[in-house]
Amino acid sequence: MGKAAQAAGHRLTVVAPGRRAEVSQHSGMRLVHYAAPPMPYDATYRVPWRLDFMRRVVAEQRPDVVQISSPFAPALAARFLEAGPLRVYFHHSDPIGCYVRPAIARLTRARSAKVADCIEHAAWAWHRKITGFCDATVVAGHWLEAELTARGCARVTTVPFGITQSDLGSQCRDAKLRERFLGPLANQADAVLVLISGRLAVDKRQALLLDALRIVARTRPVALVVLGDGPERAALQLRARGLDYVTFLPFTHDRAQFAGVLASVDFLLHGSLCETYGFVVAETLASGTPVVVPAAGGAGALAQPECSETYAARDGADGVARAVQRLLARPKEELRQAALRAAATFPTSEQHFADLFALYARLLHERAARECGAPATLNAHSVRFNHT
Repeated sequence: MGKAAQAAGHRLTVVAPGRRAEVSQHSGMRLVHYAAPPMPYDATYRVPWRLDFMRRVVAEQRPDVVQISSPFAPALAARFLEAGPLRVYFHHSDPIGCYVRPAIARLTRARSAKVADCIEHAAWAWHRKITGFCDATVVAGHWLEAELTARGCARVTTVPFGITQSDLGSQCRDAKLRERFLGPLANQADAVLVLISGRLAVDKRQALLLDALRIVARTRPVALVVLGDGPERAALQLRARGLDYVTFLPFTHDRAQFAGVLASVDFLLHGSLCETYGFVVAETLASGTPVVVPAAGGAGALAQPECSETYAARDGADGVARAVQRLLARPKEELRQAALRAAATFPTSEQHFADLFALYARLLHERAARECGAPATLNAHSVRFNHT
């Protein structure tokens, strides 16, 4: 976002918890970190506990827009800001889907349905409170706008996310890389190479995907590439031992390497029910590679029948395995062409930020017109409250 803001003549300050207090410049934006302890489950995330610090930065910077990127402490800090900047809640993560609903499911199994209902009601009430004091709530897809609006959230508007496709595509397929990932299965004509990519955490449900692949492996050789890192890495490595050949890779910032992986596998297998967009799904399709995803959340919204298979949100490993087997029974070239056609309809990253800045400018203009009839433009800068 920093480079896009800089290119458009805006200044962006990001306030976020970090290992230490420091100020730096990165990708066209000013990063202001305050020291914060790590989250208990995933130490790559930090506790956003300095509400006073967040508010002080806003008072010092006097931005046009405060973008709230977390419904937790950053939203609480923004709630008590003095009048001045626009407050925009960017609903780019789904804590209710990722954390509240799984907890509710466990409570329901424990016959605590009334407690479960109270928890979800309270979570949605807080989201309604956030959207109530914000000038706008931004989401990445119309399906999510409909869901939040149906839940009573106010002023929800869609600004579709976009991806950079210029460095992706089926031309990035690398035969040597594919052979390496297949390992001892490289000479077996019916061997399939699967990709699981993302943060390795319980909410991403990679354990379910591994169980499904073990079922598929009963009838054909399966090689797996797991691209990502997170608190479940060690547990997933143990769980994957039943497969024929597995490669675990850390996250990479090398786009050429990433593009080669996406284009060289047979398909992406995805498990998260609570994606608000699903960048890896979109980028996989842009690589000419089909996907198997749950029929839920942003991943399900991106999946098109011509280039994907879906399984029900409540399916177990058997249901996921059946979706994989359906995809493997389809013609590869037809799937590849369909994936590229689907990706051609996705917005670009540049278009997303142009639309986002245009929304902020319009909101400023409308507020100025309401207050005194004077026009306003987005010509200063914005502050973004991050939770990481």
